[in-house]
Parts: sequence; C-alpha cells; structure tokens
Amino acid sequence: MPALPQPLAIPLKFDLLKVGHCQHPECIALRGGGRRAIDFPALVGLIEHPRRGIILYDTGYSRHFHSATRRFPECLYRVLTPVTLPPEEELLNQLAARGIAPGDIETIIISHFHADHVAGLRDFPNATFIATQAERTFCEKKGRIGRLRRAYLPDLLPPDFDARVQCAGNMPKLAMPAAWKPFTEGWDLLGDASMAGIDLPGHTASQLGVAFRESQDGLIFLVADACWKIEGLAGNRPPSRIAYPLFHSGADYDATFANLRSLHDAPCPPLIVPSHCSSTWRQRGGTRRIFRD
Repeated sequence: MPALPQPLAIPLKFDLLKVGHCQHPECIALRGGGRRAIDFPALVGLIEHPRRGIILYDTGYSRHFHSATRRFPECLYRVLTPVTLPPEEELLNQLAARGIAPGDIETIIISHFHADHVAGLRDFPNATFIATQAERTFCEKKGRIGRLRRAYLPDLLPPDFDARVQCAGNMPKLAMPAAWKPFTEGWDLLGDASMAGIDLPGHTASQLGVAFRESQDGLIFLVADACWKIEGLAGNRPPSRIAYPLFHSGADYDATFANLRSLHDAPCPPLIVPSHCSSTWRQRGGTRRIFRD
C-alpha cells in the first residue's frame, strides 16, 4: 500500500483579490473601536493547484447581488449594507486580467452562504462547489425574512447548485500537523492532503476555513468571518456585543475566536487571512502571483 501523503506538504500558489466592499462602524468589528465607518473588503482566495488547476475560495460581491436585492424585503440588505463594486474589482474582470476564463475554474470552496461570499457563483458554469451543510440547511427552513436576517439570498445560487456541490463533512478526515494546534483535524478537500477544510462555527452554523502550504511564504489559513480584522486576534478584541445577535451562536464564535488567537500567538503561525480585513489586504492583496498564458 502506498504511503499516505504528508498533510499540507504540496505547495500551492496563492493570491488574494478584493471583490468590492461595504462599510460598517469600526466598533462592530473590534470591541472598543470607534464609531467611524471603515471598509469591509470582500476578499477572495485565488489558489493554483498543480493538478486541480485554479481554485477559488469564495467569490465576493458581483452584479448578481443587485439583481437578488431588487425586491422587498431583500432590498433592505442593499439599503442597510451599501455595496461598492467598481468594474476593475469585479471578479470576472480580475480573472481575465490574469488570463483566466470562467470555464477554467474547476473548484470553488464556499466558506459560508452569506451574500458577500457567494454572489459570483453563477458566473462559473464548470465549477464544482465544496461547502459545509449545516448553515444552508438551517436557512432553507426559513421564510424570506428569516433568510434575509441570515444574509442568505437563494437567488445567488446557480439553478443546478445541488447537483454540483460536495459536502466537506463527507470527505476523509485529515490529521493536522502539530504546529496547527489547537486545530487537530480537518477534511481532505482535494483528496491529496494538500488542502484541509476546518469547520469554524459561530458566525454561522458551519463555516469552512481552508489551510494549505503556499509556494513562497509558508502556511496559509483562510478563516472567512471567524474574525473580521487581524487586529482583533492580535489584541484580543473580538467584535462588539452589538454584533452577536447576528451570529448563529455567540458561544461557538467565542470558542472559535479563542482557538484562532491561540494559533495566531504560536511561535510559527500560519498567515491567518480574515475575509474582511483591510490590513491583510494591504499586506498580501493583488500580488498577481497567478497568471495563465
């Protein structure tokens, strides 16, 4: 029997894209913050695997968001959270600038089903989706108001979504290297131990973080909305209690946040990438490491 591959040993190329943004008061994202409005960029992971090709982690905003929020009550989402998406930040345009066509995307990993993470799914007709199940199952049982309160817009999903999605929870378990404690196991998302999916519940009922090794700069951990700003982990500043009614479980959020803080404070931590962090975007965004001829 061939030896099993070492977890996270295969190096992958990685770039970070900003696909629109909205604004919220700083105090929402960071406990003790000010009332001034700050940008919440919608960050998308662009990953190149040597065998599986180009992979997306989320899709950020898209024009489909405006279509899905035209009617009442969904229009309240757009009113309460105005979205800025200039043409040069549209995901399809950024991919085209790198020589990547929509049909080139074979896999999209969905962190969770909030609109700012899935608004572009319809633009990728050939992609297989990988997601967790609990949050969508919970939202599908709600009416339109209940779904809106969970930032879930079913119109953003492709009509054939169910035929194209794979549940991360059904994938083989993967033991994480010791350096990733307190995260001890994940799901083998691609079948070769190159990428681990790790559940990060609290913000939503289930939320899929992704861990992998980057070609140039070591380990990467994409954590979606398990924290909103990297400054929160560095200074032990979780979101304001005002935000907690928006979470599926405040207790689960606090536990996930504490685990991320422990990893962040480790001697050789991975680069932790929250999906709405301006500091991380300034540090690592738009490096253009991934191109196609």
